[in-house]
Amino acid sequence: MAEDAASSVGPVRQQKGWRIVPPHEGHLALLLDLGADGEARRWGDAVPVRDPGAARAWVAVARDGWAGRHRWAPRRWVVEGSAGVATGPGADEVWRPAGIVEYRPDGHGGAEVGYAVHPDHRGHGVATRALGLALDHAFGEDDVVLARWRAEVGHWASRRVAWRLGFSAPVQVRGLLPGWDQDTAPRDGWLATLHRDDPREPAHPWREIPVLTEQDADVRLRPWRADADDTAALMSVDDVARQFVGPVLPGAGEEAVRAWTRARRESALLGHGLSWCIADARSDVALGGISLFDLLDPFAHGCAEVGYWLLPAGRGRGAVTRALRLVTRYAVAELGVHRVLAQTDERNDASHRALLRAGFRWTVTEPRSCVYAAGGEQHGTARFALLDDEGRSPGPPGPPPAVVAAGHPPASSGTTPDPPVPRAPVPTLRADPLVLRPWRTGDEDRVVEAVTDPLTRQYLPELPDPYGRPEAASFLEACAEASARGERLTWAVADAADDRVLGAVSLTRTSASGAPGEIGYWAHPDARGRGLTTAAVRAVVRYALAPVAGEGLGLRRVWVQAAEGNLASRRVAVAAGLREVGRDRQAEVLRDGTVEDLVRLDLLAQELPSPT
Repeated sequence: MAEDAASSVGPVRQQKGWRIVPPHEGHLALLLDLGADGEARRWGDAVPVRDPGAARAWVAVARDGWAGRHRWAPRRWVVEGSAGVATGPGADEVWRPAGIVEYRPDGHGGAEVGYAVHPDHRGHGVATRALGLALDHAFGEDDVVLARWRAEVGHWASRRVAWRLGFSAPVQVRGLLPGWDQDTAPRDGWLATLHRDDPREPAHPWREIPVLTEQDADVRLRPWRADADDTAALMSVDDVARQFVGPVLPGAGEEAVRAWTRARRESALLGHGLSWCIADARSDVALGGISLFDLLDPFAHGCAEVGYWLLPAGRGRGAVTRALRLVTRYAVAELGVHRVLAQTDERNDASHRALLRAGFRWTVTEPRSCVYAAGGEQHGTARFALLDDEGRSPGPPGPPPAVVAAGHPPASSGTTPDPPVPRAPVPTLRADPLVLRPWRTGDEDRVVEAVTDPLTRQYLPELPDPYGRPEAASFLEACAEASARGERLTWAVADAADDRVLGAVSLTRTSASGAPGEIGYWAHPDARGRGLTTAAVRAVVRYALAPVAGEGLGLRRVWVQAAEGNLASRRVAVAAGLREVGRDRQAEVLRDGTVEDLVRLDLLAQELPSPT
């Protein structure tokens, strides 16, 4: 039985058989249980206690926080559940401790939340109730405007608590959390926020991937698992599958497979798409994969696209056809999809046969639209579709656009060349005595001088060898194309007085990993040792993190990667305001063949100093 809450210092909040009370000596046993629990230590830092002395210190800090009312003092409670009313006249309600909840104000309207639940009480919504009560106090009594939640990537139980209470869809931040136990390397983390005016309800759907099967079927569809068997299967994908769907498959290595599996669940939770393992119905061995995606296309409500691939063990047994039927039936009946699209390489006859057997019909083949690598072979894309109406057939193709039907040829036919792709402008930035501007014809010689320097080449091993004006011209063209696609901005760092190129700074705007904001740079030998690269990087950092209303990009974070031995590059990043957040051991191979740690540095938008 817990000590009566009246003996505590601080507020008590209560709701439907649960309450949060400031901790006291009667809660020491709970704190020690949590400190000894492997799950609590593995996933969180809310209860770092291992012995009675540490537990008493934790309680003392909590009581001092409530008594002192400093803006930055932690607000800590113990969660208690009602165990009924004790027997006897005048008996009080009995409360039993079940966990802890806290928030840590930063003194400026923000606070980070934390919670842990005793193993005996997990799975009953304790954390959700407790954090909801704590947020009520934070927003209503403590002048907190924004609550921040963070958790290690993969901690789905904690993420579900934040989701239920209305926190934003998390962003993933590399190296956000410290290492755990013997593994001291920084861990990737999720970060989400909740404003006090936000609705206290889920901001997006939480969709789990269902198991799909049918009676007497040879295959069943289930979620991919992060176990040894599925990991081995995903690492064994052969060249036959990679020939047609290589870009959507996981990369090499166990970590790449784990990241791929997490991304599949992430996509499902946010409602973007669902991915299944095609498994043998009897042995549960993985045979391949099938995905339903583009579920939230704002221009195609009720439409989706399907993609699939097989391992060698799954071929020749009709597994894709059965999987397609299960997925399309589920999409129509449960998701309200009325049209499913499939796009394939025109050479993939096996895929075409499976689609036709599953009820799809070919609609069109688009020439030269299937290209797997820049400058690679160009093949046609065969499109198939399945509708939910009678016979699940789209019928004959629709009529051509009116301008085509009237006899006007497309603009690209005949001898008139296609108009050039419009290029998004690279904004001009100024950092006295420098100007950061778009690259121009005529900059090639300075580029050659810079990147043929031995020091530059050592830390940029991907540069062509030899490197001359043609390679420099290709570099300028690649910068313009990346800008046109909205992927990356690259500035020429020039002397404001005579326009000589002194270096380059680049900034990613989009990324397949979901982490825009990487900054890269190099300096011409003429510019080294003068602080010019630092000034240029500072200008790009401020432009990247400044809000859109302030004529910036509004990014949340910028980051830099540099080899451990590249001290000059790391000094530039630190001088520009970034700080080291972790390193990938032995991850960078230099041009001379030596291998070094890859150091990671970053800066968040809220850490950007105000302009002086």
